[in-house]
Amino acid sequence: MAANREFFNEIINNIDDIFGQSQPVSFKANPIFKTEQGKYLADSLADPLIKALTEIANKRPKDPVAYLTGYLQNFMGERKPAVLVEKKRNGNTLANANSKLTNSRPAADFIEPDARSMNEDDEDGALAAQQLEERDEHGQSMLHFACARSHRRGALYTLIEESRIDLTYRDELYRTARDVALQANQPNNAVEIDRFIIAQAVLGDLEYFEQLALQGYDHILDIEDESGKVIMDVATERQHDTLVGFFNNLRTLEETREELHQTIRDKNMERLKELTAAPNAKWLIKTKNYYGRTALHIAVLKESEEMVQHLVQLSPEALKVTDNLERTVLHYALGTNFCESVSRILIQNGAKRTAKDLKGRQPSYYFINKADILRLQEEEDESR
Repeated sequence: MAANREFFNEIINNIDDIFGQSQPVSFKANPIFKTEQGKYLADSLADPLIKALTEIANKRPKDPVAYLTGYLQNFMGERKPAVLVEKKRNGNTLANANSKLTNSRPAADFIEPDARSMNEDDEDGALAAQQLEERDEHGQSMLHFACARSHRRGALYTLIEESRIDLTYRDELYRTARDVALQANQPNNAVEIDRFIIAQAVLGDLEYFEQLALQGYDHILDIEDESGKVIMDVATERQHDTLVGFFNNLRTLEETREELHQTIRDKNMERLKELTAAPNAKWLIKTKNYYGRTALHIAVLKESEEMVQHLVQLSPEALKVTDNLERTVLHYALGTNFCESVSRILIQNGAKRTAKDLKGRQPSYYFINKADILRLQEEEDESR
């Protein structure tokens, strides 16, 4: 994990170079990559990833993630010998050295690596793409690291645009990358993040804003463009009526979510049933608050078997929703002092015992080491 952090930092320190020049950057000579883990990252990811990011920044494809995956697949393909199967020449087939392969496949001029090799390439490409989204054990992403430093204008925006990194990630202190930027006295970085979100409003990307709201991102309606125009007016001017309707309803949704969470803290079962009788009950149960927790997370922390049962029945999908450090509700349940009955409900409804959080811990870890979960219970008590 430490090597990943160093890898992130090295890329972040060179964002202006990566997105500000046409020549690829190589970091292999850096002392960071002299360690065993660092050397592995350098050999397997550093050069191809930087070259890929550079080409993406220059060509600006419509689907940068697909382009990145394809680039890395081609890179890996060049390192593996292609397989010559058979070739027709003047009506005659040149026999392949492997007779079984010749007899089982149709004639072809040239076939790229076989199915197994292609699967390996897919995995390599997915791994490289995942590197941009990966977070360390403290919940910090590449964007968190980037926002703590100053950059040339437009470089951070381009990083977000090309990587499509998740702006809603919260670290162990519940900070988004935007929060980190402001705390690090880098307001321009927060402006770049807001500028990217405004750009999605210009496009009318409703799904993007639905995800921001679902993940509990708390700077949507209050952001402005460079001329001081609020995001609602930006969407209205471009006649994105569906998005405008979503914005109009968003404040009410957020207030209802907070009321639901407070109702659970107060253990008011009657009011809980009233709030979850609404058509958008599933959304209310799955959406996260400032702490990255859902209604089900809070019900587990409050050790309310009745409330947990009710929420799981309405939205079993909430069992898979993780908090800011990717802990599931089962991670929480096994860390409480009265875990048996609640854990049984969760497991019977599909909660995975093998799910790992950002620290690589399965739920059973918290059955023995309860301190972290007990601290979360204290936070919820203080939120009443």
